[in-house]
Amino acid sequence: MTHTRTKNVLTVLIVLAALVVLPYLLTEVQLNMAIEIAFFSLFAVSYNLLLGYGGVLSFGHAAYFGTGAYFMVFALKYVAGMPILPAVLVSGVAAGLTAAIVGFFCVRLGGSYFALLTLAFNQLIYAIALKWRSLTGGDDGIGLDKHDMYLPFVGNLDTMSTFTVYYLTVIIVLISLWLIRFFLKTPYGNTVACVKDNEERAAFIGYNVFRSKLVLFTMAGFFAGIAGALFAFFEEFVSLDSINMAMSTEVLFMAFIGGTGSFLGPVLGAAVFIYFTEWVSDITEHWEFFLGVLFVLLILYANRGIIGLIPEKIKNFWSPRSASAGER
Repeated sequence: MTHTRTKNVLTVLIVLAALVVLPYLLTEVQLNMAIEIAFFSLFAVSYNLLLGYGGVLSFGHAAYFGTGAYFMVFALKYVAGMPILPAVLVSGVAAGLTAAIVGFFCVRLGGSYFALLTLAFNQLIYAIALKWRSLTGGDDGIGLDKHDMYLPFVGNLDTMSTFTVYYLTVIIVLISLWLIRFFLKTPYGNTVACVKDNEERAAFIGYNVFRSKLVLFTMAGFFAGIAGALFAFFEEFVSLDSINMAMSTEVLFMAFIGGTGSFLGPVLGAAVFIYFTEWVSDITEHWEFFLGVLFVLLILYANRGIIGLIPEKIKNFWSPRSASAGER
């Protein structure tokens, strides 16, 4: 094992150890914020699959986050005895299938046409959730029925405990991030990068551009759905707020604030966004203004996001390939 590999393994072990002991060092309010940061980090990374690695700007990513959130509620509310982990997976699959259907029409386009069509589909799904009151509760929302979670060799876990929700969320998010990173390091992930750099050249040398973009779009929807399921499980409630335009804007902010040129940029962006909005909203009701100021300052003076201010050796540790490789 090389010195670099040893150092990387030690870094991972230190991070994992920190995540394990973190709940014992935080107050209840801070622990709830840490849980929010975890699932919003996954949401932001899933969005960055499109923006950073696919090179396309989506205004409708909340559609898959909200789909995952609603299906998490449906699975636990209407399917008797549904275990929690399969419910999370079902939610991700439902969001992934939704993304595949939407992507079939969207990925053929690019630029502003792609962005506006994703926005249109987001509003369509929002309208379905609004009008289908008997299923979704409409603008009143719908509650989630929690039950204890059974794990082999562990037994029943109290899902009303913040500790349980924290560890469950962190484990699922870490597994999801590893799967995304693994995908980006595969030959198919390199194909996606090639398509982003130059679609015409990729098609000329034999890559199926449409299929590559559709797979990426579907994966982004799947992991956004996983994040939405964790969101619903944490909130014990889901409403139209999880699927509206504001949610699509928030995830865009998270990705941009952290930086789309690195795998971990959106994770940092989600943490900064959640903490900053919580802190400023406690001071003033006009917190959106200060969030806008932060966004403008980053665009003007740190257009690679906060991650761009971090030394290359640190930020590239988890980056299988720079998302901005095509911007040389």
